Amino acid sequence: MSPAAVSLEAPPVRKQESKDLRPDIQGLRALAVLSVLLFHLWPTRLTGGFVGVDVFFVISGFLITSHLLREVESTGHIGVARFWARRAKRLLPASLLVLTVVAIVTVVVVPRLLWNQFLSEVIASTLYVENWLLANNAVDYMAADNLASPVQHFWTLSVEEQFYIALPLVLLATLAIARWRRWPVRRTSLAAIAVLTVASFGYSVWLTYWSANSAYFSTLTRAWEFGAGALIVALPAMRSVVVRSVVAAAGLAAIVAAVVFYGPATPFPGYAAALPVLGTAAVIWAGSRTFADAVGAFRPVAFVGGISYAVYLWHWPPIVLLPYVTGHPLTTIEKTAILVATIFIAWLSTEQWENRIRFSPRLLGTARPRVVALWMILAMVVTLAVPAVALTVNARETAREAVVAQEIADGSPDCFGAEALALDCTNPDLDGVLVPNPADLPNDDGNRSECWSRGEDATVNWCSVGPASGYDKHLLAVGDSHSNSLVGAYERIANEHNWRIDITGRAGCYWSTATLVAPTEALTAICTQWRENVVADIGERADVDAIVVTKARRPATTEVAAPAGTDPYELIVAGMTEAWSARPDLNVPVIALVDNPMLPKTTPGCVAASEVPDAADCAIPRADALLPDGIADAAAQTPNAAVIDLTDLYCTADTCPAVVGSVIVYRDGRHLTGTYADTVAPFLGDRIAEILAAKG
Repeated sequence: MSPAAVSLEAPPVRKQESKDLRPDIQGLRALAVLSVLLFHLWPTRLTGGFVGVDVFFVISGFLITSHLLREVESTGHIGVARFWARRAKRLLPASLLVLTVVAIVTVVVVPRLLWNQFLSEVIASTLYVENWLLANNAVDYMAADNLASPVQHFWTLSVEEQFYIALPLVLLATLAIARWRRWPVRRTSLAAIAVLTVASFGYSVWLTYWSANSAYFSTLTRAWEFGAGALIVALPAMRSVVVRSVVAAAGLAAIVAAVVFYGPATPFPGYAAALPVLGTAAVIWAGSRTFADAVGAFRPVAFVGGISYAVYLWHWPPIVLLPYVTGHPLTTIEKTAILVATIFIAWLSTEQWENRIRFSPRLLGTARPRVVALWMILAMVVTLAVPAVALTVNARETAREAVVAQEIADGSPDCFGAEALALDCTNPDLDGVLVPNPADLPNDDGNRSECWSRGEDATVNWCSVGPASGYDKHLLAVGDSHSNSLVGAYERIANEHNWRIDITGRAGCYWSTATLVAPTEALTAICTQWRENVVADIGERADVDAIVVTKARRPATTEVAAPAGTDPYELIVAGMTEAWSARPDLNVPVIALVDNPMLPKTTPGCVAASEVPDAADCAIPRADALLPDGIADAAAQTPNAAVIDLTDLYCTADTCPAVVGSVIVYRDGRHLTGTYADTVAPFLGDRIAEILAAKG
């Protein structure tokens, strides 16, 4: 991630780099990259290893700002083109090699289902905007369940590259202001950086509260970490070796504490990032001739620090890609092999690729900025060509296969989808058929944006299906994303029964009085407000004949905030019972729909890899798929409520398959495909009609 000195060739250049090298910083690099590497391999062991990237950010902020300020003070200006050329020589040869290899391996071993996501991220990483793509996906309902791609770790490199572009421009602006106002250049520059650092930290705390997932990837929430490193330049040097050693020890302790004690529940970055950031800043501020120097100069530590950039680049792709080759999750032996192989490949690529291109006079060692720019643009074009060609081919094949799949679905063949389980039948004509096309699986979604509340908006957005007037019954459907995955089914039911059905939903939020756990405190509060708004809206509707409610199956401990000594499942049931029992009109029945089974997120990849799986492929035991959702128990305790349990349309007596009647059941292991939901619709509609008839 950050510049690393490795002795190879071109002595004049490397001597200067060696002269500027600080062993304590090399030690920090080694600590940072090993923390990230071990965290990615054993995330439940070193739960806070992700803070290693924050250590890198502080180092970069310190080194780059120090270099640019020295240039301003010695020459009176900043050679922006020269600076960017050095950064390009340092970063692009290695990163573009990794991206090209990953793109090729993806096409060879990864199911086409995942090509769009994985290869799009290769393109974003090549253009150094991967962090913004991930930030957008983190809050995008359609992409929120994306699997980790083999280049997801490039988000940090994107943030760094954006910093390298922005910092010289900021310093140029402050240089112009300082000259115009006759202010000291150094103080003016550092004051500007301080203002931006404080603003970024405040924004980081605010956005982490509102949307931790998007805050994690945002350049604006991470800029203060670079700024913290930059502001070390303004701090007075400490003369006492003892004091500096104490400061360095405290800094290392802070980093290690974050690595060991932080975890998935830590709101990050926000306030929590201050611990590793300030810890890193303390070690750097302590300077040389401390014990941190001795640790960093220790040959194995110096070696890892010297190849840290390459280790970071190479470690993540095999973690993601190897399971597609072996067909099973990584074993301990495979993880250990990845660890050893990463170190070796990182050393080899640093010595024989990166440094030869970077330092050789025959390549880019002495090239002018314009020449470097031309070569790097050409290299980026070559890298981009691989995913671009693959995505074009995939789009054409997907479109062709989607037409065939739709023709089959429109034909309503016998024993298609849920009918195969409902009638216990098979159709030989469907042998070898798989609908929808696995490569287009993420798009087979019945949800509609107008039926959905998202983000910071607690407004209840209703959409309506069926006739606008002259309908026989008027139903409401309220729930989370699992309710909204049935929008297509509700539309078919409404048209077939001459009903009007109004639908509203919000991710992770359903009709209950329990405090539901959301990714942030702010979203938890918004969920509560949204549910209050739902009740108010229901009270304003006079002609409602029934309210259909549903919710996703989730582990109870992750679903509700349960005080110590309380049973979270009981809170779930009590929350729904209390909410439904307090509905504006108890004469309007509640129809509680038991949720579909939950399969692993890897299920779509399994289906795609199996091409046309039979009933046994990618299935899991019925007991493992049916986490209790509490909805039937809540209905039993609610006045004028009924339950619909369609589990037998998803599972056999023993297993819950991923494909039923030649139809793929799940988009992501949790949400139904639009196609399968459509095959469930006739049975769901009949059950609702029976309940309405029984209640008069």
